Amino acid sequence: MTNNFEIEANGIDVEALMTRVRERVEEKRSSGVYEKYNLDNLTALAFESLEDEQEFLQYYLRLIQSTCDINIGDFEIVNKGGFLGKPVVALKKVLWKLLKFYTYRLFSQQKEFNCQTVNTIISLQKKLDKDLDDIRTCLDALEGKKAGGQKNSSGSAEGDA
Repeated sequence: MTNNFEIEANGIDVEALMTRVRERVEEKRSSGVYEKYNLDNLTALAFESLEDEQEFLQYYLRLIQSTCDINIGDFEIVNKGGFLGKPVVALKKVLWKLLKFYTYRLFSQQKEFNCQTVNTIISLQKKLDKDLDDIRTCLDALEGKKAGGQKNSSGSAEGDA
């Protein structure tokens, strides 16, 4: 191993320190501490995990559906104490009443957009699931015809002989 830099510190045994660091790394590696950080298995798509990916997608679709309808209603402005507590709360209440007219419209439009987007994504996912089921049904039917055609052609060949 080559040294990329030198450490010059009086009274510190750098080699002993580096030896101890290497030993600790090897101890942790052999005990499996670093395995959870190993990303080698994530580089290739495993077709066996397709069901898990589907479950993952379904979970997050439910999650975004339940959270898209955010609460944009009023909230209580409280006094957190201090010397200027009451005047600050009064100022915040006045500012909120002035800004509420402008922000409420923006927030309600964003909330509506969020819900429409989530519903669109869920509808697309349902359509894709249905299309995939239709494709699988057609594929199964074609494989059945192919298998049936092979039996008939091999059966007729035996009958002709």
